[in-house]
Amino acid sequence: MSDPIGEYHRLLEADPAAACEQVSGLREAFARERVTFDGEPMPSFVRPHFVTRGDWDALRSQGVRVMEIAARVAREVFDGDVGRLCGFLGTPASEARWVSVDPGPPDVVLSRLDAFVTPDGPRFIEINSDAPAGFGYSDRMARLFRELPVFRDFARRLPVSYQDSDAALVRAVVGQWRASGGAGRPRIAIVDWAEVKTRPDQEILREAFAARGFECRLADPREVDVRGGRLRAEGGAVDLVYRRAVLSELVEREEEVKPFLQAYEGGLCPFVNSFRCRLSEDKAFFAVLTDETFAHLMSEEERALVSRALPWTRRVAERRTLKDGREIDLLPFILVHRERLVLKPAHSYGGRSVFLGSETPPDEWEAAARSGLDAPWVVQERVEIPEEPFPVLDDETGALSFVPLKVNANPFYVAGEEAGAVTRASRSSVINVSAGGGSVPTFVVG
Repeated sequence: MSDPIGEYHRLLEADPAAACEQVSGLREAFARERVTFDGEPMPSFVRPHFVTRGDWDALRSQGVRVMEIAARVAREVFDGDVGRLCGFLGTPASEARWVSVDPGPPDVVLSRLDAFVTPDGPRFIEINSDAPAGFGYSDRMARLFRELPVFRDFARRLPVSYQDSDAALVRAVVGQWRASGGAGRPRIAIVDWAEVKTRPDQEILREAFAARGFECRLADPREVDVRGGRLRAEGGAVDLVYRRAVLSELVEREEEVKPFLQAYEGGLCPFVNSFRCRLSEDKAFFAVLTDETFAHLMSEEERALVSRALPWTRRVAERRTLKDGREIDLLPFILVHRERLVLKPAHSYGGRSVFLGSETPPDEWEAAARSGLDAPWVVQERVEIPEEPFPVLDDETGALSFVPLKVNANPFYVAGEEAGAVTRASRSSVINVSAGGGSVPTFVVG
């Protein structure tokens, strides 16, 4: 079947009343099964994201390669001088102090990549390694989608599958305990702020650890302590930290989380991920991978992959550089070729302060570009965002319509193992649940 989206939508159109009931039923299931964001059911759609087997294989394998290359180059660039790398990236001093603490590789065990699936292969626009969320949500959403009558009918018509992530995640996290010389079953703490909007995602993962026989608790970094040379949470010793609190927030509240940071600095137990993951996930790090200055750090095959899979990226600066093999003056190029480019701060998340040149007035664009000279900002070649129709329920009329939305696929990285993906869709070009988008699981067709 060459049109799985069309077939799924035809099944919805065949019984509009039932389709609307399933939209409501999915929302109720999300609430019941804790697929919630900030206390409300995760915004979603009644159709998942479908990718072909070929697109899935490319998305997963190239994503793994990009992660491996980035993590390695982060250790090799500037002859391994982390201070110089932080200077290039514009890493805030408060974060650089912790990034420079080296517990040893691997720096990245878990990550989530932002990608667009295009006819020419996947294009990766960002890496999220500093406490990536969504693993638990995605697996739980996939199970709930499989229970929809329309999905069951669809699955009888053609082969469709979802790659779970929870088992691989548990193996990867516990694997760091084994790699550190630990024996037996480690006591694990998933550490994040108690009030975080994605707390249910962590509760789902705690259940995944417990189902495999591991003692796992949720802990707030403000409430842990160190006694007898051990990190402790909820009164018990912790052997392994699965860190979900992002580094920028930890250093902002450093006085409140001193024991937690002390445990990291003293190597009292393994942390997944270590703070050094912050280097290769920095939005400015693509400026290392795609800049001709650092090409010698990669093999010819790796450079070809990077050129194909990553958008051209540079730190905003007064300098000359190469674009498509031709030398350019960077700032004038940014101003002249606004519609082909994106500007964004190197150290933010959630889609904040992202300027799409094609959607930004020239005066605002120039102001953003010039302000980027005084702060760590990046300019990136804009990648055409794929669009697909999704079934959207109108809250006022109660009718279901098919609306073209921009689609961002997010494959998970789990220490190189087979893992799944989640997809976000939105009317806006800045695709993010925090910014009003919706999230669906990614299924492979074929």
